[in-house]
Amino acid sequence: MSHRSTCIRPSTVAATIVTSLLVACASEPPSASRAPAVAGDTDPLEMHPFQQGDDFIAPRSGRDPATLPPPIRFAEGRTTAVGSTEAFLVDSRRFDPQIAARPPFRGPLIRPASVLPKHSRDKTIPRTPANDLVAGGITDRARATPTAAFPGIVQTPWRPPDPSIAVGTDHVVQTVNMEIAWYGKDGTPQFQQRLDASGDPGFLEEVGAGGFTFDPKCFHDPYIDRYVMVALEVYRDDREAWITLAVSDDGDPNGLWYKYRTWALVASGERDYWVDFPGFGYDERGWYVTGNLFALEGGDGPGFLGSIVRSIDKTGPLAGEPVEWTDRVVGGASYQVSHAPEAGDDVRFVRSSGNTQLTLGRFDDPFGDGPWETEPVAVPEFESANRARTPIGPGLWVVDPRIWQVYRRGDRLAASHAIRSGGSEDVVGRWYEIDLAGPPELTMAGELRFDPGEDTIFPAVAIDTAGAIGVVYGRTSDLLHPVVGIAGRIPGDPEGTMSYGRTVVAGETSPADGDNLQRWGDYFDCVIDPVDGRTFWAVGEIQTPDGWSTEIVSFRIGVAADLNRDGRVDGADLGILLKQFGGLGSADLNGDGLVDGLDLGLFLVDW
Repeated sequence: MSHRSTCIRPSTVAATIVTSLLVACASEPPSASRAPAVAGDTDPLEMHPFQQGDDFIAPRSGRDPATLPPPIRFAEGRTTAVGSTEAFLVDSRRFDPQIAARPPFRGPLIRPASVLPKHSRDKTIPRTPANDLVAGGITDRARATPTAAFPGIVQTPWRPPDPSIAVGTDHVVQTVNMEIAWYGKDGTPQFQQRLDASGDPGFLEEVGAGGFTFDPKCFHDPYIDRYVMVALEVYRDDREAWITLAVSDDGDPNGLWYKYRTWALVASGERDYWVDFPGFGYDERGWYVTGNLFALEGGDGPGFLGSIVRSIDKTGPLAGEPVEWTDRVVGGASYQVSHAPEAGDDVRFVRSSGNTQLTLGRFDDPFGDGPWETEPVAVPEFESANRARTPIGPGLWVVDPRIWQVYRRGDRLAASHAIRSGGSEDVVGRWYEIDLAGPPELTMAGELRFDPGEDTIFPAVAIDTAGAIGVVYGRTSDLLHPVVGIAGRIPGDPEGTMSYGRTVVAGETSPADGDNLQRWGDYFDCVIDPVDGRTFWAVGEIQTPDGWSTEIVSFRIGVAADLNRDGRVDGADLGILLKQFGGLGSADLNGDGLVDGLDLGLFLVDW
């Protein structure tokens, strides 16, 4: 079931608003919570696959310890380590049924962190040099035009879903905790299975990943027309950690996938470390996984080691041959990896490294032992955000100001995260454009501030082939249940600005099944269709009475008032608007379900 709704109507056509509402900070959400009961429903709640009585216990790996590789050891002065593993072939067409369709899971939801080893790190934002940089805001221009929307995966036993999306020639692939599905571009479901052993079988189970996978992500590699997904594994009692990959054998996800379970237990000094929170991206040369390295119990050494940067040679997986990779351990946490779909554009790695600074990482030879280089980029000041408000329930936990998505197109790099700024308690989506022509330098920054008292969370950005930037985000407040919105800008729009937001799917309610903040996200996702280079595809999260749900949407960024798409806004377009006035149609520029005076006002802005 889809939950589309009309746009939130702005108070004025040119509404760009800043507000200051004080709210109390809240603590980290509980690790398990009960799904809300549905009125009149007397069926007992389902059992979580990891539930044993009142406890939640992850299955063991089942791997013979004698067959495990030694930890990947990084001694002082060692910059890289290499590894390889064989492929395991699975034909997705042999799953019966192809679509393991499930109603929303109604039972105790738990965070994957509940069954991970205990881990923490200092998330204090370092104070970096002050500057006079400022972020732009929202204009009264119409730029985002939805083109399709259909429901994605609904509530599984895990919270949050962490939705990710991959789009190729004919298909849309989606992953969440802990499920994978794909669809035709018209939204027709073609395949859906669990990733772990709670499937029958799970999609990754045949490579030994049937116990416990978490934090899956996916993308389509346009250089080779393949779908690629990654999921992490860790088994604290067995001292195992894995980065598991699955690669389609061609541009159709229906058929063979080459699956690789790659060893990821890192040793430094006397401690072993496992991988958490993956970044996942690509360029012409390879695929790249990053992750935070947390210590397993035992041994002396820091609890947090830094980040792993794994460069994966995609030559082998093209034919199901062994995959080879090169690892680096670098300083800092939560690096996100760019998508780089243009030939010659090398991948970049980005993290928030100070209250006025991002850090960009790069290397010239991903599969050699050349240096890892980092460069700071000054940005407008920001602070960590915590709570996003909702009409009912305790609100949503927005984690920290880590970067959620990075996208490269030529010398332009776009990145996004959610922060607080300017002394306001509102959470705002912040986006950046960085110039890579020389030493990286901020070109512009902008913030998604809409109506007073609203929070904008988990923004994900991409750049199309015409240079337009599109963004998908969550939007919520004391009066507004979480919605998924879109906005964008075209070259020539005022610096640092995005169009006003347009809601493409609205939640029916908010999470209200616990006393502490609910985990939400952790991220949304946004990519560009490789067929036309202009269509944005995105996935976001909403809440229904049956629990969380995801929605897949596509949209274009351009001058929305150019209704006949002839490159001009003129009398012909005005005629279309007047013909549709008072009803529905393409001239509904603000997406509120009616062509009216507000749309005429938006139209005149671009006349």
